[in-house]
Amino acid sequence: MSDDIGLRREAATAWLDTLAQTLDERDFNGVSRLVHPDGYWRDLLTFGWSFWNAHRPEAIARRLAQGFEGNPASAFRLQGEPFAGALGEHANTIEFFFTFDTPLAHGRGFARLVPDGADAGAPKACTVLTAMRELKAYPESIGRHRSRYATEALAATTSDFDPARDNPDVVVIGGGQSGLMAAARLQQLGVRTLVVDRSARLGDVWRRRYRGLKLHNELCMNHFPYMPFPENWPAYIPKDQVADWLEVYATCMGLHVALGTEFIGGNYDDEAGRWTVRLRQPDGTLRELKPSHLVMALGVSGLPNIPRIEGLDQFRGAVFHSSGESDALEVEGRSVLVVGVGTSAHDIAQSMHERGAEVTMLQRSAITVVSLEPSSTRPYELYRRNEGVRPIADTDLMAASVPYSYLRRLHGPLSRQMTEADKPLLDGLRQAGFLLDNDDDLGGYFIKLLQTQSGYYLNVGGSELIIEGKVKLKVSTGIARATEDSVVFDDGSTLRTDVIALATGYQPLQEAVRALLGDAVADRVGPIWGIGADHELQAMYARTAQPGFHVIGGGFAGARAYSTYTAMLIKAEIAGLLERQRLSAA
Repeated sequence: MSDDIGLRREAATAWLDTLAQTLDERDFNGVSRLVHPDGYWRDLLTFGWSFWNAHRPEAIARRLAQGFEGNPASAFRLQGEPFAGALGEHANTIEFFFTFDTPLAHGRGFARLVPDGADAGAPKACTVLTAMRELKAYPESIGRHRSRYATEALAATTSDFDPARDNPDVVVIGGGQSGLMAAARLQQLGVRTLVVDRSARLGDVWRRRYRGLKLHNELCMNHFPYMPFPENWPAYIPKDQVADWLEVYATCMGLHVALGTEFIGGNYDDEAGRWTVRLRQPDGTLRELKPSHLVMALGVSGLPNIPRIEGLDQFRGAVFHSSGESDALEVEGRSVLVVGVGTSAHDIAQSMHERGAEVTMLQRSAITVVSLEPSSTRPYELYRRNEGVRPIADTDLMAASVPYSYLRRLHGPLSRQMTEADKPLLDGLRQAGFLLDNDDDLGGYFIKLLQTQSGYYLNVGGSELIIEGKVKLKVSTGIARATEDSVVFDDGSTLRTDVIALATGYQPLQEAVRALLGDAVADRVGPIWGIGADHELQAMYARTAQPGFHVIGGGFAGARAYSTYTAMLIKAEIAGLLERQRLSAA
């Protein structure tokens, strides 16, 4: 075993030393010779204040040549002991963390080496990640850099508001997990940040959701920065526990949050480099602020997608969207139609059935169904395997080192393994008439999550209810119209119902920008979320085409891992470390 450790250390050190030498000599073709012919390099802010990735040695050499001179990296050092691993077709990898410096920042990286068939004695990198870890002049106020005293809270009401004292540098729109994580990151960098949320109480965005809602991935990957969940919490956290945690987190982090406050709108002054934003406070008064940056933190969900159904205004029963409240509804012995078959639709159908309702689900298109365990846990096995073994920041770095284009390749075979493991479940659903697309070779549910955050269900019991006929299934292209007590489907059939639950998803996040900031800003920002042509998430976490505007969201893990980069970008711009992005002439 000691010989294996020594060999791994020797290989990692030799590779890293050669990397440092070739970069110092600006020999980017030499760098490319350290990369496997099918290798990837991903960079987070180190070389050019952006997220980028490149595939294959020639493309990597070109990309480094473009960004290195303005941000030269040096002082590469192995961090910790290299360890054995595996990734995709590479059954034996040598994996290790390393550190480095640029003129402005301390960096951290992660690499995986694999044997090269042409030269068995010189392993090459199949993945390399370089990432900014800390701005040298502005380290986070944690550990030995922690503040000596607590920060003074921003004034919460107009009567207490002093523009000279209280104008924040950043306004975060949304007090859910993404907004609070972003605010916590910014605060540790000394950025005056105000979170605004329409709710009367932090966590209401979770409390108001349907009964039985819980996180569908495990606690091990959902921790918050600086303050992980308690060790004795359940693997799958229920919604009310998440809601209460948001309050606890904001209090313990000392975050400045304006509750019951609605973001009315804002305009950006390109010359001044500031926004003028308008807020409606709980007492109805308006407050104007002039931050340099806005962060939209509405998750990935955005605005509810409410379909237009002819005659719905005449329906005498209850109608609600999955984003709204439904626990107070009396449904025992009543007929409930759930429109949709995604995650929320299944959860609502299961909850309504358990409360004594006669439930029918309307399926309009095929989706991917995966068992919660073991199949759905496979995409985040890295977090399960490293829980309690290494800091979650290390695991985040390891996960980030696999670019999305490579992730799609890896998830093709993984999805087929899940489909095979779930064959009895999927066969039962097909026999019940349920439409599935598990056989589509698109990378499975996890790639759908990265593309649209929709079109899949992680089964927590809803599928069995459909298979056993306890929840009925109606397959149709949609609802043609509603009457006082029924719905008429596109195929002409009719269903009498007392309640209509619209589990119809959400509008694209770009439409949330449009609603908040107008057409010009929304069109400039463009699509948000989904893997773009550059193989990175579109307009998420990084700078957008609108100066002074960032978007943060996704799941807990994504918001935790990438909020640190968003915060450093904003701090760097406020501190004058990079030129403010200007509007194009167009």
